[in-house]
Amino acid sequence: TFVEALSGNPAGAVQRWWFTPNYQCVRLAEDRQTMELVGQGVQLQSEDKVIGPGGQLLNAAAAPSKASDTYAASFTAKYEEISAAEPVFAQMRNGIDLLVAAAFLQREDYYSKIDWRPSTFLSEQQLPVETLNTPKQAPCVANSLWKGSRLYTPAGGGVSILPMKAFESGNLLEDDGSLAKVREGVGAVPDGRWWW
Repeated sequence: TFVEALSGNPAGAVQRWWFTPNYQCVRLAEDRQTMELVGQGVQLQSEDKVIGPGGQLLNAAAAPSKASDTYAASFTAKYEEISAAEPVFAQMRNGIDLLVAAAFLQREDYYSKIDWRPSTFLSEQQLPVETLNTPKQAPCVANSLWKGSRLYTPAGGGVSILPMKAFESGNLLEDDGSLAKVREGVGAVPDGRWWW
């Protein structure tokens, strides 16, 4: 999301907000066979930009906007409440959780370790998912507001997800041994099923 900066910033200054996973959301067991997603897993981030000649976005030379940073931090802190009022944010969190879980399975190569073939999931006949054309782009949602002689034009949109970042050493949370106990309590998968 971009919005023209408030007074005191140079012409063409914008604040940008976008969602990313909170990459410090994974607790991994020592044997790497159990993973726990911790916390809400989504955060709103902000940065200041300047629109340069030709319309390209450049890093702002001025100090970051405290108001913008405070807004992003407050939105993140109240994410659960906001999700309860606007379910699309809960859906985004669930999607991010699913992507991080899928990245874990891929990273640890569990598919080949158990010789699992996702034949049902890859079959359009058995599980049709390609019912609409794949979008090439999404339209920007924008509003405008004149305040005195200044035009404010917030534009909505922005999610960046790199799920493998959650498994970088600086992001992993320590396990106190409790994950292995949880795993032992799950039990075996019944014959003929791959889910619990």
